[in-house]
Amino acid sequence: MADEDMMRMGAMGERPPMPDMKGANMKREGPLDMMPEKAKENLMMPSDEIGAVLMARLANMSPQELQMLDQVISPDVAKILIKLLPELGSMIQEIEKMNMGSEEMQKPQMGALGSM
Repeated sequence: MADEDMMRMGAMGERPPMPDMKGANMKREGPLDMMPEKAKENLMMPSDEIGAVLMARLANMSPQELQMLDQVISPDVAKILIKLLPELGSMIQEIEKMNMGSEEMQKPQMGALGSM
């Protein structure tokens, strides 16, 4: 038995009583729990400003970097990323509209960003 455990034991070799744990397993409230429903909905709406920043960052990437993103971002991962950044969904839709009828749309796409 460790020295620390020995110190916790009383003179009779008994452990001290456990503290009251009532309420210890209560659900913690996150910052969104206190927000009104309308505010939560607005929080999940795409932002034009964030979309512009993301598009500028993509434009600054090399073709090799874009190809790597395309290879590693599966449709399932893209769904999660779109939930985190709804602006990506809007960007993908706009790019798909621009590419409708082009030869690139007829080629099989590898990943979620294949049309970028």
